Order: sequence, then structure tokens, then C-alpha cells
Amino acid sequence: MGPRMNRRARGASLLLLGLLLLALQLVLRGRSSITAQVAGQLTAFALFLPAAWLCWRGLGLGRLGLALVLVLAVGFRAAAFEPGTSAPLSTDLHRYAWDARVAAHGINPYRYTPGSSVLVPLRDSTVWGGVNERTFHTIYPPGAEGAFQLARGVFGHGLRATTWLFLLAEGAAVALLIGVLHRRGDPLERVALYAWHPLAVSEIAANGHVDALAVLALAALLATWQRRRFALAGAALAGAILAKLAPILLLPALLHRRRGRFALTCVALTAVAYLPFLSVGVPKVFGSALALARRRNFGSLEPLLASVTGRPVAIALLLAALTLLVAFVALREHETVDELARTLLLLLGATLLVATLLEPWYALWLLPALVIVPAPGWLYLTGVLPLLYLNGLHDRLPGWVPAVLYLPLAGWAIWRVAAQRRLPRASLPSLPEPPRIVAIVPALNEADALPGVLEELSRQGLDEVIVVDGGSTDATAAVAKRAGARVVLEGGRGYGRACAAGAAACDADVLIFLDGDGSDDPACIPKVLAPVLTSSAALSLGARLDLEPGAMLPHQRAGNRLVAALVRLVFGLRLRDIPPLRAIRRDALDRLALREMTYGWPTEMIVKCARAGLEVAEVPVRSRKRRGGESKIAGRAWPSARAGALMLAVVIRHA
Repeated sequence: MGPRMNRRARGASLLLLGLLLLALQLVLRGRSSITAQVAGQLTAFALFLPAAWLCWRGLGLGRLGLALVLVLAVGFRAAAFEPGTSAPLSTDLHRYAWDARVAAHGINPYRYTPGSSVLVPLRDSTVWGGVNERTFHTIYPPGAEGAFQLARGVFGHGLRATTWLFLLAEGAAVALLIGVLHRRGDPLERVALYAWHPLAVSEIAANGHVDALAVLALAALLATWQRRRFALAGAALAGAILAKLAPILLLPALLHRRRGRFALTCVALTAVAYLPFLSVGVPKVFGSALALARRRNFGSLEPLLASVTGRPVAIALLLAALTLLVAFVALREHETVDELARTLLLLLGATLLVATLLEPWYALWLLPALVIVPAPGWLYLTGVLPLLYLNGLHDRLPGWVPAVLYLPLAGWAIWRVAAQRRLPRASLPSLPEPPRIVAIVPALNEADALPGVLEELSRQGLDEVIVVDGGSTDATAAVAKRAGARVVLEGGRGYGRACAAGAAACDADVLIFLDGDGSDDPACIPKVLAPVLTSSAALSLGARLDLEPGAMLPHQRAGNRLVAALVRLVFGLRLRDIPPLRAIRRDALDRLALREMTYGWPTEMIVKCARAGLEVAEVPVRSRKRRGGESKIAGRAWPSARAGALMLAVVIRHA
């Protein structure tokens, strides 16, 4: 009886909050007072937050809970939408209708400004009378222009024709997001984080902004990415770019050699959509958007920074920061829809912060991702951005508004970084007594060094030694067999691939990895094993702190220290080295699901242990010069640089 009553209480609470939100939308309906609208939207956001919390946790009412969310979402929009009237806080509807009228008369909408004498016969008091920025060519991309024409053809010539279309786009976006939630096994009521969000109700149903098309395209991107339909995902991203240009930043961030169809489809569709309009010249198609960006600076961090550095320097610094962020995000994993949603929030959220002009409805771009992953800081920003409308009262923004907008967001970001360094520790079962311990030695053309390494390993009391030959052209395999080691032949090149092949070939409880060149001293294995065997760590690293002369070249030491410092900064692990000599529990290794097949494999093991809450220990060991043969990395500039870049990329990818 208890759980059922609890579900009923949650459902009743959500219904009450929904009815209060509905009543508030009816009060705000058609009111053009900036003060009333801002106060109303902030009140609505305060009511929305507990509703969002309930829906995120799940009501436990099955389809009834989802039906409650959807019915009230439709009610909010019906209350906010007034057909036949202009928007209470924006004149953009007039520009949409004007562009559609121009196109309907066979004129390229990018050719003339609304103030051009050529278009005088098209003017009227209803549409043209409210057109903003009449001296600028249209700034809307071809996808938006096509939507304006479609709305005119289907819903008529009125100001609100586009709003009807945008409401349908919202419905499609909600359906796509429900599908994503269903495939993830999440509560379907979480779609309320979009469907009930006051910003979506106000800026689409009431003010009729074209950003609804970007919302639909981004929801489609999440849905198709989840299904790994990358060609369709490319089409979805093209749709987002053709509705609002900002999502173009996602293209370089999501590029990957395994997702060629994604990039090709996106670029091709975007180019094809622009081609018919380029006959008037590139400046007319893109120039007005750039000119408006140069002329207006409002709402974002750019005006704040410009007040200190001057506008040119501020813009240069922010563009550089955004470029670095795109490069950083491009190195991250995007295998799951969660990872994609976090990237959408990071890149599109950063775009809002650095844009020369920030309007409240731009934050609609973030809402589809907020349905998938929790991000309280970004959610807060989407709720308080209506404060920017206060600029309309005195043609300037009150000085306290930026602090209210951005200080809580900055505080959340700092907390988020700090929290990543304090992940809860995962527990593992006790090891068998005695545990089976196997050494894995990846080797490529190490016939000279391997005999000594294997002879030293034979004195360490290990249950088995496996040498993984990664395609040697010398006698590596034969030497290993003569020394009593089991040889695993791995045809594909790659340090990580060799280590993974060795691990897959045995049934050890604890695995020891060390290089086959003799630089790792087998006599240090007991020290490295100790934290794992005593269950004080899942992974133990043999940090090369006692160096034999010539054991590591200066660039090797510098590169390892840099990667270790980055791991320490991002994950809070107090490491001084990223060594090859390590011991790890088999159950921990299986949990990590390592995918890096090159020299980034040891780094991936460390950062994934940190992400999984698995304890990592570091013990100092002696490092020696290689005992024969030729190094594949040390002493060679390009291989060393490539290995270092791979290690850094792995840390960034999982940050």
C-alpha cells in the first residue's frame, strides 16, 4: 500500500504544479508588459523545478504519468498561444511573414532589405509595419526560410502561420525525445524537462520563435545517434544548421574516421540548401548576420569582458577559447547518446556565453539535451535568461542581471569539476586464495632483450607468463617459447591491442603488464602487486622514480609528467608517472571495457579506473635502460610526439 500511495502522492503533486503553471500561463496570455512577463516567467520556472525533479525521478504511474505530462504540456501552449495576434515580447514574427511574402512573389529573400524601394508594393501595415532591422538582409538560414514559405502555404498569410508550424515541430521533437528515453529505459515523464519548461512555452507558443526548428533537429540528432544511424544524424545536424547557424560547431566536434557518412551527409545537405540562394552573392546571404553581430553586444560574457579589454580583444579571446573548446570536445568519446548530449550542452552553452548577442530564446537549443542528462547549471541558466528582457525597459541591462545569470552557473561548473575528483569508491569482491597471477609481455622485435626479461620473470613466482608477439620480423616468438613462455600471436599492430590480446588469452585473477625490452625490472613486481593483493587498490602502477642513467630521455620524462599532471588535475589522482609496469585485478579490467588499441591504452586504464571509482595506487620502482634491440619510440621525434599526443588525447576524451 505504501509504494502505491507514494506514487499517487507524486502524481497528485505533479498535477497540482501543472495546474498552477496552466493558471499562470492564462494570466500571462497576451500581456505585453515586460515586467509582468519577466516576473511571470521566473515564477513559472520556480514552479517548474519541483515538477522537473518529480519527473526526473519518475512517477511510477506508467503511461498515465506520461499522459499527464503531455496533456498539460498541450494545455500550457493552448493558454500561451493567441492566434491572430502579434507576439508579446518579439517582432520576429513580422520578419518571418515578410520573408515568406517576398519568396512567394518569386524573389530571393536574401536579395533585398525590407526597406528597399523595390519591395514597396509588398508593404502593408500588419506585416511590414512590424518588421525589425529593415536595413539588413535576412539573417535566417535556408531551412528557416523554407519553413516560413511552408507555413504560408499551409496555414495562410497571417502573422501566426509560422507559430502553428513551430508547434507541430515541438510535438515531433517531444515524440523523438520520448523514443530516446524509452530506448534508454528512463522514466518517460522526463520529457517534461522540455515539454513543461516555461522557456519553451513562452518563446515558441507565445512569441513564436523559429528556434523550434533547431529543437526538432537536435532531438532528431540525439535519436539517430542513439540508433547509430550516422547518415541520418548528419541530416539532422544539417537541419539544425539550416535553422540556426550555431549548431555548425557540432560538426568538427563530432568528426570521426568511423563516421564519414555523418560528416558527408551534413556538409552535402547544407551546401545543397544554400546553393539556390547564392546567386545574389555571399555577402548578402551571410553579411547581415555578421554585421548585426558586430553592431550589437548584449547579454553574454562578451560585453563584460569588452568593458575590461576592449571589444576587439574580447572577441578575439572568446573566439580563441571557443576554438580550443571545439578541439577539446572533438577528442572526447561520443559513443553513447549521453556523451553526445553532454557535448551539445557544452558547445551550444558555450556559444551562448561568448556570442556578441544573447537572446533568451537561444537557450531553447539546450533543452533536448537536458531531457537526457542532468545539468543543473545549464538548467538554471535556461530558467533565468528571461531577465534579459529587462533591457527593454531602459535600453540597458540592470547591472545586477549578469551576476544573477552567470555566478550560479560558474559556481556549478566549479563544483562539477571538483566533484569529478571525489567520485565514490567502487567495491570489488575478495580475490581467490591464492589468486592466479599472470604476466603479459607485449613484444615487437625484442629477440635480443626478451631472454633476460623472461629469465628474471621466472624467479617471481608467477603462475604464467604470456608474450604477445605483435608481428615481429625477428625471432621474438621462438625465443619466448624456448624460455617457457606462452606465445600469443597478434596480427594487428598496437600496444593496447597486444595487451588486450594477452589478457583475453588467460583466466588470471590478477594481471601484470610490463614491457619486453627489459626497461621494467621484474624484481619490482612484488612491490607493484602488493596493493592489489591486499585489496587496497584495483590498479597498482610502478612509477619510474628511480632511474638508471639513460633509462628515460628528457622528452619522455617531460611528456609523462605532463600527462600525469593532467590526470591529477582532472581526476584528482596523485600520480607522478604513466608507466607500463602495472598490476590490475581481472574483474576491474573487464569492467573498464578499454577501447584504445595504441599507446594510449595504459592511460585509458588509469582514467577509466578513476571514472569508475576504482582505487589506483602508485609505488616507486626502478627503471632501467633497455636490455637490447631498438626502441620503437624513445629517441625518435615523430613516434615520441605521436605517443604523447595519444596519451593526452585519452585524458581529454574522458575528462
